[in-house]
Amino acid sequence: MVILAFLILYGKNGFMDGNRLRLQEESIINENIAINDANRVLERKVGRLKSDLGYIEHIARHELGMVAKDELVFRFQDIKPEEKKVK
Repeated sequence: MVILAFLILYGKNGFMDGNRLRLQEESIINENIAINDANRVLERKVGRLKSDLGYIEHIARHELGMVAKDELVFRFQDIKPEEKKVK
């Protein structure tokens, strides 16, 4: 009887093995949900990049640092105050 109980709990395809597989399945399902969410976000971005000129301009300006033909670009240098000299 003890051997049978041991095999049911710890043997191949036993209770512990089934429990481990259920936890692994739950982890994989959660990972798939996260990947599907990320894919939906990317699909929306691709769709906007294909059709929304305003979005393309936003990406070009903010992420790529581009400017329009009729714009002027000013670059300023930081002027640091001179350090006080100790006599």
